[in-house]
Amino acid sequence: MERELLDTMSAEKLYGVRPILEALQSSSRRIVKIFIGVQRTRDDIRRLLTLAAERGVAVEIVQRAQLPSWQGPHGHQGVVALVEPLQQAGFPEVLHKISQAPGRQAVLLLDGVTDVGNFATLVRSAVAFGVTAIILPRHRSVALTPTVAKLSAGAIERVTITEVVNMVRAIEMLRAERFWIYGSDAQTGMPIAQVVWAERLALILGSEGRGMRRLVRENCDVLVRIPMHPGADSLNVAIAGAIILAYSWDQHAQ
Repeated sequence: MERELLDTMSAEKLYGVRPILEALQSSSRRIVKIFIGVQRTRDDIRRLLTLAAERGVAVEIVQRAQLPSWQGPHGHQGVVALVEPLQQAGFPEVLHKISQAPGRQAVLLLDGVTDVGNFATLVRSAVAFGVTAIILPRHRSVALTPTVAKLSAGAIERVTITEVVNMVRAIEMLRAERFWIYGSDAQTGMPIAQVVWAERLALILGSEGRGMRRLVRENCDVLVRIPMHPGADSLNVAIAGAIILAYSWDQHAQ
């Protein structure tokens, strides 16, 4: 057993019950093997074992003491899975797919979000409020690591994520497919309660410190903001993103 654990140390790992359950449910990537070092009688572990059996994923029960060398930055909860890395589709392929889909289509563009915690929270909000795809710049962005999977409670398995070299070009391509481009601007934007959200919408959130880059901002159709009490500081990008996405979802959900 110890030899096998050492031989697989270079594989990508998922830590924790929820991220592994999400990976099993979504079939977003191949799961090589799951190691469990906790009581199998727990409800969440029984659910995990059932899903693993349905998907034909090997499960091995180990002593919890054999897992600490795989400890993620936020713990493993006694469950670790060896997985293939998430495969990202190219942006043209993603755009073609969502442009052919009927009904509301929402896309989230993150122009320079680099904090892992903020990104993970935004992924969870994107899933909660019906975002089809998240678009990241190839540089100045968060990598899709096991830490992100853990912090997002597995939500990263349930939304399409793609990278682009040129964010402005991506905006132009979205606009050609009849997407309306909204950018978050805390100073000059329209209050979100007054915004009429298009059925096809792309929301852009800027970096934690500087917001959207100038060319990205200039290519937005509408700038939006969250009204706040006078004297209040600006909101964290993850919180702001969740609020704006909730407003855009609520208008179409009614």
